[in-house]
Amino acid sequence: MASIILSFVGNQDPYSDNTSTEGSIITLVRHLLHQQCQIARVILLYTTTTQQRASDTQAWLESELHLSETMIALNEVDSALSHDPVELLLAVEAARQGLEQALPHQEATDYLELNASSGTPVMKSAWSILQAAGYMPNSRVWQVRNPDKIQPGQMHVFQTNVDRLKWEFDLKIVQQQVADYNYNGALVTLTAAKLENSTTKALLEYGRCRKAFDFNAAFSVLDPIQDDLKAELVKEMAFLRSGDSAALAKECYFIALTKLKNREYAEFLVLLASFQESALRSLLRKKLDVDLRTGSQRNSDKIWREIRAVDEGKLMQYLEAYKLSRGQSLVTQGFINTTVMTAILEYYRPSFADVEPHLEGLKKYIKDRNNQVHRLEGVSKIDNEGKVLSHLKQILKRVISVPSENPFDHLNQEIFRVLSI
Repeated sequence: MASIILSFVGNQDPYSDNTSTEGSIITLVRHLLHQQCQIARVILLYTTTTQQRASDTQAWLESELHLSETMIALNEVDSALSHDPVELLLAVEAARQGLEQALPHQEATDYLELNASSGTPVMKSAWSILQAAGYMPNSRVWQVRNPDKIQPGQMHVFQTNVDRLKWEFDLKIVQQQVADYNYNGALVTLTAAKLENSTTKALLEYGRCRKAFDFNAAFSVLDPIQDDLKAELVKEMAFLRSGDSAALAKECYFIALTKLKNREYAEFLVLLASFQESALRSLLRKKLDVDLRTGSQRNSDKIWREIRAVDEGKLMQYLEAYKLSRGQSLVTQGFINTTVMTAILEYYRPSFADVEPHLEGLKKYIKDRNNQVHRLEGVSKIDNEGKVLSHLKQILKRVISVPSENPFDHLNQEIFRVLSI
């Protein structure tokens, strides 16, 4: 582990005529050496008015503290800062350029030692600003007190800790990402800020997997911490993992709401198609004693054989005679798609008369989805947004009870609770 020192050069370096003592750069280097720190490099940033003092500081470091000339780099700042040394943005940019020169020399365990006691006030502040903003990996900001003004109990050289301020910045970003249901982004930010713990990490990974419909993975990350969570989160997973069509329709509905909130309209339309398919399966389950889902042990041919036996073959006769809007016959083999399920629904029409207008209302949006996917047509808004949401909710209420709160908002509240701790 070594130290790389970065500092602006001030008018009291390397020696202060005011206090008749060494300036802050020399004092900080002495302090670090006294703490048994190995000095790997010293980068000094100077303006046109402090150029000579930078050269003097280098000579002092070599002669008095025995640092090698090759370890010390003198960098002149941009002329704009020399002409306006009280402009904060210029000072921050100069500090960033110093950082860019330091990073290639920094090993994983090395510290960037930032001297916040030399230069103009804005130059001194630049280091803390960059550290708080996350630009300074593995860094420490140091203050050197005026030796004439040290009070009893105060240290001459001490570290300024802005980590809490940085954490607050990072936490605010994470909270916004969670509010936007961006669980993966929140996890990346939290990990980079070293603010994650096992519970927050599990909850964010749970949210990411659940939004991707990977319910087994979502359950597995919750399992180790489920004793610390509200029971609803665990219960929902059991229902979704079973592949129940009503539960999947509800999940599509609530994930679609998160997409709509974030104006991710293309993804919203894709979820409408998935919602339609799951809702139709669930509706038909109330009348049709045939599981319309395919699987490793259940192919399409087996499903069609069961359909042929329904109602002594009358349902199959109806489907074979069924005509689509353009007069085409229904395909009565292969995958049981939404067109087939809609036809079966019509066979049981009296039982589903109330929901048919809402299913019909979705067709225009499903068509938009098909155009968007197959023709690469963009979508920047949803027409009659309130109307399509009403259709979705009325269909969903027909197959399952609809909670007043989006389960992802409930998850967000749980994440916020853990973050607050």
